[in-house]
Amino acid sequence: MPALRLYPDETLDDLLRGELKLIQKRRGYRYSVDALLLAAFVLPAAGETVLDLGTGAGVIPLILAQRGAPKKIIGVEIQRRLAGMAQRNVRLNRFQDLITILHRDLCKLPEIFPPGSFDLILSNPPFRPLGSGQVSSNPEKAVARHELRITLPELLQVARYLIKPQGRICLVYPFESLARLWVSSQEAGLFVSRRQLAWDRPGGQPQLALVEARKSKPPRSEEAPPLVIAIGEQKFKL
Repeated sequence: MPALRLYPDETLDDLLRGELKLIQKRRGYRYSVDALLLAAFVLPAAGETVLDLGTGAGVIPLILAQRGAPKKIIGVEIQRRLAGMAQRNVRLNRFQDLITILHRDLCKLPEIFPPGSFDLILSNPPFRPLGSGQVSSNPEKAVARHELRITLPELLQVARYLIKPQGRICLVYPFESLARLWVSSQEAGLFVSRRQLAWDRPGGQPQLALVEARKSKPPRSEEAPPLVIAIGEQKFKL
């Protein structure tokens, strides 16, 4: 792998048990099990074009490039420092020909891409509306967790505009807020076609929901077998 400068506030970590390397902040925004779950849920078919909304340090594009066979992956990140870090991670893992990282406002993407540009759109979106919960003092964490720069309805409208007629939109969202995701999807003209729950432990409680939505209403919504994870200990493996 090429040598890239590592800043004092950054770490260089293994991803996929050493298949990939990942630069991330030592104390700022760091990827969580949510990204691993979503990547496993959405592995693209050969030749698909993929858009990752809110790519952070580029974890999901890296995993999809390593494990899937997409034609092209575009990761979009509104935070300049995180977008720069994602670009470095792409170079570090030699995926420049497959992955493009853009520093853009997600709400402005319809001005850049024509409608129906992507086969697969995915996101680990901010999950707390303004006014709910305490906003983190760390700016990167605050934007990642609270709807400071884009709301869930806005994100879904952007995704619906950019997805192909038969494409898939996949998100990971807290189980406790699943009803909000359901309502927002319906209001955006999207229909849930597949769902998978992630439980904290056998016999425990569902913590996260993985949801696939489409423009056309399916005959029925598929319920994938649940996953068991240990969120605090990051035990889930892709």
